[in-house]
Amino acid sequence: MKIKNELNNIFEQYDVEENRLTNAFLHTLTQNPSILKSFLQYSYNIHPNKKTEIVISSQKEPFGLGDRADGGKQDIESIPDGWIIIDENKAIVLETKIRKNTVKQGQLKAHAKRIRDYPLRYLCVITPDEESPIEDLMIEGVESRWISWKQIYVMITREKKERGLPEYFRKQLKEYLSMKEDLVGFQGIEFPEEFDSKKAKNILKALVKEIKTDIVKIYPELIFERSKYSREIHAHTVHHRSVWSFFATDKDFTKDMHLTLWLSDTHMGIAITISNNSKKRWKRLKAIFGSDESFSVFKRKLTLLRKKLPNLYLEFVHRHYMHQQDAFVDGLIEMDWDTVKGIKPVKRNIIWLEAIKDLVINKKGFNGQLMIRSRFFYNDHPKMKTAEFKNIVVEAARSFKDVFEYLK
Repeated sequence: MKIKNELNNIFEQYDVEENRLTNAFLHTLTQNPSILKSFLQYSYNIHPNKKTEIVISSQKEPFGLGDRADGGKQDIESIPDGWIIIDENKAIVLETKIRKNTVKQGQLKAHAKRIRDYPLRYLCVITPDEESPIEDLMIEGVESRWISWKQIYVMITREKKERGLPEYFRKQLKEYLSMKEDLVGFQGIEFPEEFDSKKAKNILKALVKEIKTDIVKIYPELIFERSKYSREIHAHTVHHRSVWSFFATDKDFTKDMHLTLWLSDTHMGIAITISNNSKKRWKRLKAIFGSDESFSVFKRKLTLLRKKLPNLYLEFVHRHYMHQQDAFVDGLIEMDWDTVKGIKPVKRNIIWLEAIKDLVINKKGFNGQLMIRSRFFYNDHPKMKTAEFKNIVVEAARSFKDVFEYLK
């Protein structure tokens, strides 16, 4: 297979984000023949061989016609994002979008006219839509196909790793797609080099968005999620390498008990959180912890919960705030629930639970928070790198339901 590159220089900077992504995608196809073969086979059942000649070209010049971020008044509708010509008798015209519901049929029909002289004509539309935006598109003599960026992401992820430049392009495109919000959705949790807070925010936002419907089915009152992911750290924090979100009953999530989700440099976590401002929940919590009978029920429920999760921890934190946002930890105690009975390799030590029990009962005059949490460590759960991990998160949330209801 011979591949001719008629793309703009890789160092050229496009003004329009869609064009930057298209340029990156087309360059990846030229530099990684394996991905190009998979793309052609998946899209149109075209199977190139050693003698096949392929020309890949971009139709838009950087900052030129069709690359104006301000829109301008230029007639750019008929300029396709790219062409793939195969053996001079097959032509694929490409149109890419990075936002949903932005495909225009008139634009696609104009693209198709540009390849009318080729015997075999194809139109490829790549978008982040959940369903095909060209289902009813009919262009005589043209085979039209819609592919989602999510499918492109899965395709390049499944490709066998190669050495050198082909692998570099594959890796860079995969990284680029995963960093763009709403482009490929949640595709697992993976930090190839090291934990990156910006990437972690994108991953967590995508996860929260995809599981929200399921979470609300389980917890109908938890309809609010985090809307803004601002700075996560300050100079005195002790949890500096993590990003977090929530499902809560109010935009001010601290008013009531809620679910917290987070990503750190070692794990993903989920928890029931009783914040300091959850006045009714603290009243209920103190009543449970102050009654031998109720506390025994609480312990049984957590013991059953532990069997459904990879681990279970209780954390009590005492804090004060500066500027109403920077939390200083004054005291922190966290215990593994396995210390209650002593589950190997953890040794029994009931003092931990007694200490948290005393802190809850005697909480008065300071900012205190209780979390019942579980952690999924990256090294222990290979499925975390896949889109299917969202189902595990939903089931973990479901497991907390009985305890959540008991604390209401």
